[in-house]
Amino acid sequence: MYKPDPQSEFRVKFDFRVDFTNGGYVEGHDFLLDLEGNTVSDDDLKVMIVESMNLAKAGEVKIFRKEIVRRGQHQDRYDPG
Repeated sequence: MYKPDPQSEFRVKFDFRVDFTNGGYVEGHDFLLDLEGNTVSDDDLKVMIVESMNLAKAGEVKIFRKEIVRRGQHQDRYDPG
């Protein structure tokens, strides 16, 4: 099961689409998830997407772009101001 790790050195940055078995879909662009290492397979990433968003009615998952990045080498901080 996917668990975020704010201490992880690497993250995966990706675009995706999840189709739901009961209709509709959700898409994400420049989405970030923490990684345990410096690589992740597409199949493992698909599982991570569904688990991290708790998508109970998830059907097909498509990944359009995937990039491994080091924490801090990209804009990943929330700035409310």
